[in-house]
Amino acid sequence: MRRTVSIPYGRTSFALELEAELIEPAPAAPAGEETAVVRRALEHPIGARRLEEVVRPGESVAVIVNDITRPARSELFLPALAERLNRAGIPDRDIFIVFALGGHRPHTAEEQRRIVGEEIFRRIRLYDHDAADEANLVTVGVTRAGNQVEINRRVWEADRIVLTGSIVEHRIAGYSGGRKSLVPGVAGQRTIRFNHRLALDARCRPGVLEGNPAHEDLLEACALAEPDFLLNVIVSPQGKLLAAVAGHYDEAHREGCRLASRLLTTPVGERFDLVIASAGGWPLDIDLRQAHKGMENAARLLRPGGVLFYYAACRDGLGSPHIEEYLERYRSAAAMEAALGENFVVGGHKALWLAQLGESYRVHLVSELEPEQVRRCGFEAVAPAGQEACLRKLLAARPSARTAVMPYANLTFPRVAEGIS
Repeated sequence: MRRTVSIPYGRTSFALELEAELIEPAPAAPAGEETAVVRRALEHPIGARRLEEVVRPGESVAVIVNDITRPARSELFLPALAERLNRAGIPDRDIFIVFALGGHRPHTAEEQRRIVGEEIFRRIRLYDHDAADEANLVTVGVTRAGNQVEINRRVWEADRIVLTGSIVEHRIAGYSGGRKSLVPGVAGQRTIRFNHRLALDARCRPGVLEGNPAHEDLLEACALAEPDFLLNVIVSPQGKLLAAVAGHYDEAHREGCRLASRLLTTPVGERFDLVIASAGGWPLDIDLRQAHKGMENAARLLRPGGVLFYYAACRDGLGSPHIEEYLERYRSAAAMEAALGENFVVGGHKALWLAQLGESYRVHLVSELEPEQVRRCGFEAVAPAGQEACLRKLLAARPSARTAVMPYANLTFPRVAEGIS
């Protein structure tokens, strides 16, 4: 079917007229007015008492919030959360927010404002987590897998810990949200590295919690800190709040994962020869480290050796010096995997996944990256100014190719029918 599709790219978009099948989640039935959805979840927590029955006047409350790379509509739900705490006798001065940066770069003040909204930015103390700040880490225990769990001291010393965030499929942990706000969100580098190393285990797969060693390690690490409450949301690719869950950090999260699977998964009958996809624009394409997630989702749709034409501005570059290091040092995915098996480096695993995509498919990347950086991934660099001409040439050379277009690949999770190749 011929259609005109808006392809997000950074803070702008490209309009493409294509003969292609559109791949995106089916429009969800309206969950109601967005703030009302949040309030309803807070009023009916899963596996826990209501937040105002958990906290006591005089206690300090740490609220962990997603960073800029993970859209969660925090600006929508934080006022409702603060209202509940205030009603329970917790004034603003006893509440503080810690951004779950994991190993990501610190925020600018404007990014913090954008995440939490103007009201909360003025009212509540805000802190970026720093995984490398040894003085601000405390060891809370060791998981059965041997992960020494170090978390942010400020969070640990709070009387109450509230986790917030969004739920989507995750390449290593099965799903984001829940326990991931604490570890890796506000964990130390060693703790993060130990858990990320489990990515080399084939049982770590997107959409899978049971039997997933990374998820099990994260859940056990989270239990050591005993967070008191959770509020997680499911957001559409276009940024609309679809659902919210609140309550126990594991029980409510599992229900949220079930909702995310239903709301964001797209069934597909057979694979395609060519997939035209976008990470989904800023901040999903802030760097290649984040935009890569949508590449993996889009690649699920491709036949072996198929073509991926991918849009991701990546104005912050690759997103990790270790991605650059591994792409420069090693010339094949096999060499990277062997090196990571010997000495795992966070960021090196992203380089491995990029190299695997480059070896499995013909990938054209429209971005602001240096062409040499793109070539090291095994991709073909496409300048934004020349993207339409390059795409037309590809399409003209494949007049009978089965083609799909995926405008929000970071937040769209295709499921291809079993046995279809």
